[in-house]
Amino acid sequence: MSDKRVKIISLLLTSCMLLFTQVAKSTIDSYQFEDPEMEARFQQLIFELRCPKCQNQNLADSNSALSMDLKSIVYEKLISGETDEQIKSFMKQRYGDFILFDPEMNRDNAILWFGPIVFLCLILIIFIRWYIRNRVNNND
Repeated sequence: MSDKRVKIISLLLTSCMLLFTQVAKSTIDSYQFEDPEMEARFQQLIFELRCPKCQNQNLADSNSALSMDLKSIVYEKLISGETDEQIKSFMKQRYGDFILFDPEMNRDNAILWFGPIVFLCLILIIFIRWYIRNRVNNND
């Protein structure tokens, strides 16, 4: 190979390596905490909050740009002294109850909490009535 080709190939390889290194650095989260308790609160919050884009992942597991932004917001709010409930309330105001993996029970979502139990009871009542009728009819 000529020297010109070797230089072009090495330049391309070097630029690719720099590009991949830059992409890898941009996806790593680094949040500095002076207090281990605050770091634990941060970890707990990002596990409790759902990524609005990914839908089945929490903020800790998601690599989307939106989840990165939300992690930064959680970090900034923790550093500014807000409580966990204030941070969750802010996120709920912005993204609705969907943002919480374990939503609070309220009037709007009561059917989601009690619907399966009511449905199961109805099926059980229907089955018992059907069984009693069939048993009585078979004994005659």
